[in-house]
Amino acid sequence: EVQFLASRGYAVLQPNFRGSGGYGEAHAKAGEGAIGRQMQDDLDDGMDWLVEQGMVDAARVCVVGASYGGYAALWAVTRNPERYRCAASFAGVTDWDRILKYDARFFSRSGLRRWRSTIQGDSSFDMDSVSPLKQASRLTRPVLIAQGQEDTVVPPQQAAAYVHALKSAGKPHEFVSYEKEGHGFDDPANLADWLKKLEAFLAKHNPA
Repeated sequence: EVQFLASRGYAVLQPNFRGSGGYGEAHAKAGEGAIGRQMQDDLDDGMDWLVEQGMVDAARVCVVGASYGGYAALWAVTRNPERYRCAASFAGVTDWDRILKYDARFFSRSGLRRWRSTIQGDSSFDMDSVSPLKQASRLTRPVLIAQGQEDTVVPPQQAAAYVHALKSAGKPHEFVSYEKEGHGFDDPANLADWLKKLEAFLAKHNPA
């Protein structure tokens, strides 16, 4: 996807925000309780750095991601519409409380408590305040949402509920569903279709 977007004339930043794996324990632990907060700040800081370097125009930035990155894209335009013109999300989380309930089937009781603590941090923190679904009324930027209907990591109900909320609120959005895909693309034809739709969406809302 990075190569595809670059070939269409876009500068692409692929940030390793706190919580990312492969950068040591301290970097991973820094992401605990930081979803929608400091982890999102890292994306904003990366954009600011590119602007300072003269590599991008601050008024012409969109966010594209998948899975957690899909969440970060949707949350970026919801939290900071003044920074980002649009967002595209494949298999992104839209409701953290729902995903934690869904994840409960994969954990022991103690494991689930640790996982919730990793996501939520302080137990008093309201995850609705950083969930795109629960904050759909705040959305002012166009979003592109894609979802594999056989996804067992981020279930399709996450996208379905979000799209319903956007429709009900009259928010700008496009939605594409892939019936036999999971948490990624197995069929090259579907991947090609997604990239074409992504290209058209970006060309409409943030031409290179």
